[in-house]
Amino acid sequence: MKFTFSILCLFIAPVASAAVELSFEKDIRPILKAHCFHCHGEDGHMKGDLDVRLKHFLEKGGESGPSIVPGKPHESLLLEVVKNGEMPKADKKLSAGEIAKIEQWIAQGAKTVRPEPEQITGPYITEEERAWWAYQPIRRSAVPALKSTGNAVDAFIQARLTELKLQPSSQADRATLIRRAAFDLTGLPPTAAQVQAFIKDTRPDAYERLIDDLLQSPQYGERWGRHWLDVVGYADSEGYNDIDTPRDTAWRYRDYVIRAFNADKPFDAFIQEQLAGDEMIPMPPQNLTPEQQDKLIATGFLRMAPDGTGSRNDDAALAKNSVLTETVKIVSSSLLGMTVGCAECHDHRYDPIPQVDFYKLRALFEPGMDWQKWRDPKQREISLLTEHQKAFSKELEAKAKEVEAEVQPRLVELQAWVFEQELKKIPEDKREFAKTAGLAWQKDQKSLSEDQKKYLGDHPFLKVAANAGPLNLFLANYDREKELADFLADNTARAKAIRDQKPVEETVRAFVEPVAFGNKSALPVTKLFLRGNYNSPGPEVNPGDLTILRPEQPIEFPAKDRSLPTTGRRLAYARHLTDGKHPLLARVLVNRFWLHHFGRGLVNTPGDFGTQGELPTHPELLDWLAAEFMDNGWSLKHLHRVMMTSATYRQSSAKRPEAERVDVANARYWRMNVRRLEAETLRDAILATTDRLNAASFGAPVPIFEDANAQVVVGMDKPTPGGLEFRRSVYVTQRRSTPVYQLAAFDAPQMEPNCELRNVSTVAPQSLLMMNSAFLVEQSQFFAKRILQQGAADARAQVTSAWRLAYGTEPASADLKDLENYLTEQSALLSSQPLKKGDVDPVEKALASLCQVLLGSNRFMYVD
Repeated sequence: MKFTFSILCLFIAPVASAAVELSFEKDIRPILKAHCFHCHGEDGHMKGDLDVRLKHFLEKGGESGPSIVPGKPHESLLLEVVKNGEMPKADKKLSAGEIAKIEQWIAQGAKTVRPEPEQITGPYITEEERAWWAYQPIRRSAVPALKSTGNAVDAFIQARLTELKLQPSSQADRATLIRRAAFDLTGLPPTAAQVQAFIKDTRPDAYERLIDDLLQSPQYGERWGRHWLDVVGYADSEGYNDIDTPRDTAWRYRDYVIRAFNADKPFDAFIQEQLAGDEMIPMPPQNLTPEQQDKLIATGFLRMAPDGTGSRNDDAALAKNSVLTETVKIVSSSLLGMTVGCAECHDHRYDPIPQVDFYKLRALFEPGMDWQKWRDPKQREISLLTEHQKAFSKELEAKAKEVEAEVQPRLVELQAWVFEQELKKIPEDKREFAKTAGLAWQKDQKSLSEDQKKYLGDHPFLKVAANAGPLNLFLANYDREKELADFLADNTARAKAIRDQKPVEETVRAFVEPVAFGNKSALPVTKLFLRGNYNSPGPEVNPGDLTILRPEQPIEFPAKDRSLPTTGRRLAYARHLTDGKHPLLARVLVNRFWLHHFGRGLVNTPGDFGTQGELPTHPELLDWLAAEFMDNGWSLKHLHRVMMTSATYRQSSAKRPEAERVDVANARYWRMNVRRLEAETLRDAILATTDRLNAASFGAPVPIFEDANAQVVVGMDKPTPGGLEFRRSVYVTQRRSTPVYQLAAFDAPQMEPNCELRNVSTVAPQSLLMMNSAFLVEQSQFFAKRILQQGAADARAQVTSAWRLAYGTEPASADLKDLENYLTEQSALLSSQPLKKGDVDPVEKALASLCQVLLGSNRFMYVD
């Protein structure tokens, strides 16, 4: 695309020098916006009566006179105060380069690119800000001529390599390719049999068939669903404070995501359902079809933000507003790739996102999260019972209560009998008085006379209540206690049997608006909070999109769609976002898809497409992929095929010194990046290799607990049914406050509020975990047993089998020899030690040691 390079050049200006003519708009305003607008111009704040947002405002100056004198830097007060450090404040000091740039600009005459407006009313966005690459329309770039075999992806990649006089790397071998593809698409290693079958497959489309098979695997949705769950901030607990209340039904959203990826749900529909699924179904939600239930469950996307409002907080209003704030952050970073959250309290310091934009997005969600008429998380749960099921449940409940109603008459009957027996203990001449007093006590204790109270106080056995507990004590004196106990047990069992017939009520953690349930109260009005303080409400704000997308006529949506039972705000936004014309959404999505295949994004800051993020390395390719994605029905599986069948994806990962001298970061993709398995994928790969992986899909999360070493681990403090603790990691409980130690050590994210890009660290605890953790020791023992069960009798056969299971290939002779020697030495050493009761056989123990070496190796933990 011809426009791209000229646009990018605006943002890679060299350090100030005499040869470069500077302008206010391109060079100086961004500095002042980042450091000075907050006190001098924004929201009407004019400290020292000085506004620095325009050049002629600087010339006018404030209380101390003009701030700049064009052509005379040494007479310019602005330059003086930034040089001596008087301004800005300590935490916003200008760099030496920025100060030099201001001085050079003033010396050159303090020029502007174009005439400035006399005044600023509302958000002011410059032409330079409008020209930023991410805000330009997406256009299908012309594919460069391809000099070798490959597809469109290769044409774009090779064009940039040619500019750098680099050649792409040769194709990886088949064993490497199947392992790479399997981990990329399913998050699990291929079996040795699958590797050998692929190596021997001579069909010309063998690789394409492999990709298709992997895409059809149910494990595909679990793998790619995990990527999406990172971006939306999925967690099984509320977070916000130390209480970290569990979210008992969040998993239904997780399952929806996995199903959607497996079905290759068009991504425009996927986004629409998550933003406004409740506005696409009958409301209030009754008698929903499975498809309609899915749309409701999808809105769990908007319930992923930390939410501490269901527990005690020092500032309840702050906690409520925090949920809205974090929701806006998740939506904007995941779908727009912009840091809109930075504009909650003031205009964005670097990007053209005025404060009002934050509240325009907030206004989309406020009808479902009215902070002044708040509903805590439990109150937001939506039942999935149909009207028929609800009526049936009500009918069964009435029958159960009829059975329970049999109890009281029986108790009254026994009460009368016991009372008659107890009266016999009273002398005959006092018996009538005693009977009157006792019956009065049973009927109304307040009606007792003083004489009656005194008499009953002296004869407490006359106080016979129609309650099971006291009656049992009396009946025991007459050997009749079993009679009542049996009656009550039978009654309870009969009532329970009736209630057990009720349909199990399933609830959904969904986002809905009270207005959809017939709530006639006025819709909440969104107001801009001055400096982000909810105690300082400012002007009303309408729902809308970012101003930069159409500054001359900002995009806004109706406050209430009269054709819908809901406000329709989110549905209008979702349709606008996915209409194929939005410049951000498709770019942001395909960049993330590329990142997960190639180890880095075309924009390597996937959550920040603004000026503080990285520039795209291949802007034309990014736009071509975005257009290709939308033009093919927003199909992610189509895009997988495009990316993975490219020669670029199939390259070897081997380093080449001549290429590293030019592009050490491999930002131009002259080879494939080596990637470490993510925390969950590493755990799953270990379970698959040791044959312990429980492939059960969906359902409530696997529990976690704190073990004897005070480490949070998967499972329970007692054996779990059916190998529950060996399910895939995507199904493991994800508590914000208590992450699983094994996963956290390998950089599994804590959702605060979401994860735009995972960190990849290399730290000592990872090595210690692979050497010492109970999980690795146990799995190594399972691995050893698996090898022995396959009939591997001698050391060579055991090593060969272990290598095949761990890596899917045959060991080289040198590796085979080294590991065989290791196993022999370990067996001899352990066999020389006295056996204790319960000890594992030395040979098996030695084999488990070797298995642990393989599981902890770089070859296992990294994908070439």
